[in-house]
Amino acid sequence: METRFFLECLAEASIGAADLLLNPTLGRLASGSGCRDDCFEKKLRILAARGVIVLPRAADPRIVRLTRQGRELARSGVDPEACWAREWDGTWRFVLFDVAEVDRKVRDRLRRELVGARLGYLQGSVWVSPDPLAVLRKTVEAVTANPEALLFIDGRPCAGESDAAIVDGAWCFARINAAYRENLAAHRSMPRVSDPSCQWREWLAWERETWQAALTLDPLLPRRLLPAGYLGREAFGARRKALRAFAAHFFSPSA
Repeated sequence: METRFFLECLAEASIGAADLLLNPTLGRLASGSGCRDDCFEKKLRILAARGVIVLPRAADPRIVRLTRQGRELARSGVDPEACWAREWDGTWRFVLFDVAEVDRKVRDRLRRELVGARLGYLQGSVWVSPDPLAVLRKTVEAVTANPEALLFIDGRPCAGESDAAIVDGAWCFARINAAYRENLAAHRSMPRVSDPSCQWREWLAWERETWQAALTLDPLLPRRLLPAGYLGREAFGARRKALRAFAAHFFSPSA
């Protein structure tokens, strides 16, 4: 968790710039007040070996750079802003499957794949997404020995159902917003820079846990499909502000 948050802070602090001055204070915060500088350096070398960061060079010994892989890891492979900003062609993609109850393991795995792809659940075995499903189709067809039990449909409802009604029926945004409220509560309780490292570590764990819980539930729909009162964008903005404030202090040469 702490390593991921470290990378997230790097990603946010380095927006608009390729480099970032790194202060060893962050190493002490991440690992405890008794952490030695060589421990922090070892962690940096491990991240570099994984291709996540580029270690400081002799010419600029206090600069660490995130690689592209590091940025992707920092954002858990999901960029909420890009998801909200994507265009939608107005076509819904429906997945219907008819797997016998005796094949419960197959049914459960299919559901996990669909949930993992952020599809919404309409009714029975009907799932929906605003995005093309070519990649998902290959994945789920490999799950069952009977691919004919799966039906993929692109189109629009013919009984006049609105896009808003489909969104409301497929995803529980009351639950999603409740998760984002927990994350916003964490941001409102962000420690002061003068608070001890143990308090910061507790907050980092809380913030990360609430953010991941909300992000797991959220389908991250295109902006035009987001329902009124949706809190995801507000929470994302608050989180970015918090990470930048954190990084501005703990990555500052004067910290």
